[in-house]
Amino acid sequence: MIRNLAVNVDIDSLNLYYGIHGMDPSAASEASWDTGIPRFMELFDSLGLRATFFVVASDLERAVPRQRIKELVAAGHEIASHTWSHPYNLIHQSKDVIADEIRRAEDLLSDVRGSRIVGFRAPGYNISETVLDILVQRDYAYDSSMFPCPPYYLARALVIGQMKLRGRESRSIVGDWKAPFTSRKPSVIRTKSGGSIVEYPMCVLPGIRFPVIGTSITMLGTTGVRVLKPLLTPMSFVNLEFHAVDLLDSSDAVGDRLPQVQSDLRVPYLTKRMLFQDVLEHCSKGAQNRTLEELSVGGVI
Repeated sequence: MIRNLAVNVDIDSLNLYYGIHGMDPSAASEASWDTGIPRFMELFDSLGLRATFFVVASDLERAVPRQRIKELVAAGHEIASHTWSHPYNLIHQSKDVIADEIRRAEDLLSDVRGSRIVGFRAPGYNISETVLDILVQRDYAYDSSMFPCPPYYLARALVIGQMKLRGRESRSIVGDWKAPFTSRKPSVIRTKSGGSIVEYPMCVLPGIRFPVIGTSITMLGTTGVRVLKPLLTPMSFVNLEFHAVDLLDSSDAVGDRLPQVQSDLRVPYLTKRMLFQDVLEHCSKGAQNRTLEELSVGGVI
């Protein structure tokens, strides 16, 4: 029986997706902020759910994202860090660069939120010992970057490889080969420096480690979701991750090329909303819905 349900949304602006697929990021719209986030807010409000929103802090230098964050805070949602500029190769940077990404994001997000943020998610789920050490030194309560899903990392490696063969460079990276095989359950990670931090990994099914995130729910469709729901029921902790783009479709201001390479954008928004609502309603029955911050403060591991 699901006892604890955490729901979270990575607010990745469309320019990041353009960069992944080798397109010009400067041509991207603000659809993630203008349309995606309001749709998620409406969905969560209709279900009485509170969520954690992972924010790329540099976005808040613009008026609309800053206003959206204030709306999220007012609605009772948690704001957490998704770094300052979302560098996919964060783990390959120097310690000083990593620390600066984390510090700058923390300062601005805490200021806009009105209280200090305590949670972190790395770009592209790429986490390292150095990043975790810095989080511990800065007294973060939790990290939620682990995605223990071999199929996801294999698919990402194949896409990056195919792009290289076509002479196009993706801004994404494959990451640490050990990451897909980490624990799928919340745990305390001990760092080499002697510190510790709670880790809340993204949801995958036991055994086969099938990913349960916004994209996979979309691709499963109605029949697949019907099969998925009873498989989620025995899990005591579910950490459902979405992206702001998950509630956009090709009729929104996403450009003509992105739906060609990102098939979930070809699924109508209303279809995706129905699927997400179905899964969220199922998972929330009898479960305690709490933000990741509340779980970490409550010592839930």
